Amino acid sequence: MAERLEIPDVEGALRDLVLQIPRGRVTTYKALAEALGDPGAVRFVASWLAAHAADLPAHRVVHASGAVGKAEFAGPEELAERLRREGVRVEGLKVTPLIRYFTADFRTDRPLERLRREQEEIARRAEIRPLPGGIERVAGVDAAYTDAEGIGIYVLCDKGGEPVDYVEVRREIRFPYIPTYLSYRELPLYLAAVEEAEAKGLSADVVLVDGNGILHPRRVGIATHLGVLLGRPTVGVAKKLLCGEVNTEGMAIGEWRPVVLEGETVGAAMRTARNRTIFISPGHLADVPSAVDLVASLLRDSPLPEPLRWAHELATESRAGA
Repeated sequence: MAERLEIPDVEGALRDLVLQIPRGRVTTYKALAEALGDPGAVRFVASWLAAHAADLPAHRVVHASGAVGKAEFAGPEELAERLRREGVRVEGLKVTPLIRYFTADFRTDRPLERLRREQEEIARRAEIRPLPGGIERVAGVDAAYTDAEGIGIYVLCDKGGEPVDYVEVRREIRFPYIPTYLSYRELPLYLAAVEEAEAKGLSADVVLVDGNGILHPRRVGIATHLGVLLGRPTVGVAKKLLCGEVNTEGMAIGEWRPVVLEGETVGAAMRTARNRTIFISPGHLADVPSAVDLVASLLRDSPLPEPLRWAHELATESRAGA
């Protein structure tokens, strides 16, 4: 039985923060991100407010320069006029001087800070060591989204990459996409899919995850988080480089090179097709060499290893038919 995962209502927390901004005052996207507990979430704050805040005083949120913000429901001139009607001085679409009107006095429990501490604890529990021998069955998990829900796909393959069976689950998505916090968006799907698969006798020796393992700023990508919660070997396979350094120029198909982060090798970049590179990293109970060897053994005509290719295709098909 996997450990329980608690998902905070980050969007609700952001909504509450915006409602706390007094009339005649402004705050910044960065200040709201800091109030959520992570200044790195500033892009999420800006994009969410632009798309979802028609019923909020979003005109009171400006850029760090004092420039009025962006919104789908109103243009910059209208946002500026709303501020002027509240007594805020705006010249050239810029709050002047910002310091006179700025506030960052929020009541907040900083939910992203709690999640970051949780991630750090998961990272400490992750064990990086060679994959066990005698691997017979490998699963791949991937996710897709409709407007209403998330779709989680678990595909079980034999050691040659031939599919055995699959499981599909659907769940309400309660967490937005915020870089480095993907676990809290997709793990509920993956945990439910693994639980259902195991109830049907479809357990795997290793699970390949569409995402990163320790190739993550806090060494706890979704593959690591999933592996620790399940207590079994996992390997992350990502389509884009999240962090770290690697030179992929001139790589031949089948070649791999180490990805280094803060002086530590945390993954590998592998060229699997012309102009296509995947990024492999150990999640839990795996290391870089054994993770690379496993993925390489499961590559056929697709840039992805077979379990993840099947999972991706099924997820895409399910989304299209939703």
